[in-house]
Amino acid sequence: MWSQSFALAPVSVRRLLGAARSRLALRQWPGDIGSAVEVLARLAFNAVVHAQPAHGAAAQMHVHLAFTDGGGLIIDVDDPSPGFPDAPAALRGEKGRGLREARQLGAHLEWFLAADGRRKTVRATLRPVQVST
Repeated sequence: MWSQSFALAPVSVRRLLGAARSRLALRQWPGDIGSAVEVLARLAFNAVVHAQPAHGAAAQMHVHLAFTDGGGLIIDVDDPSPGFPDAPAALRGEKGRGLREARQLGAHLEWFLAADGRRKTVRATLRPVQVST
């Protein structure tokens, strides 16, 4: 649905959140757009804080939003660091605050390495709002 790269810097987070909010509204995603943007904020901020290259060079994160067949939303944040210390605990919300907050907003979290092993992607999947009849 939408992909874009952003500088791995705090100033990028606000810009990417505005762009994502606009895309979700334009595509009329039936889920909670506010929660989706907050989940994206946690993932992007974590990338900015934890994925800076050791050599201090400028780097980018890549953000990708897609819909599942069932109307859910997949949020991928790809960053230039393959490391993810204590990943199982972090993804369960037992370590750190950002991913715990993403889980509290309803996100299912996972992560994986790129095929070349040089980058990682943290993925959050959100379900659409259930409409009762």
